[in-house]
Order: sequence, then C-alpha cells, then structure tokens
Amino acid sequence: MLPDLKTPLLWILGLAFVAALATAGVERTRAAGARADAATARKELADLRATNAESGRQAERAARTQEQTWRERLEGVTQNGRNQIAAARVDAERAGAAERLLRDQLASYRAAVRAATAAAGPAGGSPPAEAALDLLADLLGRSGAALGELGRFADAAHAAGTICERAADATAP
Repeated sequence: MLPDLKTPLLWILGLAFVAALATAGVERTRAAGARADAATARKELADLRATNAESGRQAERAARTQEQTWRERLEGVTQNGRNQIAAARVDAERAGAAERLLRDQLASYRAAVRAATAAAGPAGGSPPAEAALDLLADLLGRSGAALGELGRFADAAHAAGTICERAADATAP
C-alpha cells in the first residue's frame, strides 16, 4: 500500500500559503511605509520650495526698497547740487557785475584824469598819469576776465566734487 501523501502535502501547501501571506503582508506594510515616506518627502520638498520662494520675494522686496531709498537720496543730492550750482552762478554774476562797476568807475576816473591833464599844460619832468591809468585798466580788464573764467571753473569743480561725495555717501549700505 502506498503511504498517504495528501496529509503532509496539505501541510506543506498550507505552510507555503501562510508564508506567502506573511511575506505579502510584510511587503504591503513596507510599501505603505514607503508611500508614507514619499508623501512626507513630497510635502517637505513643497514646503522647502514655498519657503525658498517666499525668501526670494522678501529679498527682492528688500532690494527694491534699498534701490528706492538710494534713488530718493540721489534725487535729493542732485537737487541740492543743482541749487548749489545755481547759487554759484548767481554769485559769479554778482562778482561780474561788481567787476563791471569797478571797470566803469575806472573808465570814469580815466576820463576825468585825461580831461584834467589835457586842460593843464606840461608840468616838467613827471611821467604822465594817463599811461599808468591805461596800464591799470588793461591789467584790470585782463585779470577780471581770467579770474571770472577761473572762478566759474572752480565753482563747477567744487560743486561736482561735492555732489559726487554726497552721491557716494547716499548709496553707501
């Protein structure tokens, strides 16, 4: 008679089935854990991206605010510089008017001296006063023009330097 193989075979099949079910359960648990880990990682990545985007927006806002501050300061410096240059021009015009007045007074004095020397006869031995006055008038005319030009240059250079310094100070962090 043949031994009954059904009972051990059923035990083996049953144990194999239980092992397969246990393995499937373990794998299913591991897959669920992996899905949960992946979902957590996706959420963390989304949070990180949102944080980075917000940080970028805040940095951009701060940069724009700084630029606006610099622009306002530079506009103030520029306006101040324009006012300073205008004041220097007004001062130069006053100095020019004073120089013209002095030249006019010298011309009147020269005319008075010429009239006085023409009326009087030659006095013997002294040099004519007209030559000295002519030299003085010539020197005054040349120096006045040169000094006026030099003054305009100096005023412009001083104003430009001051504006440059203030602009650099205004944009310092």
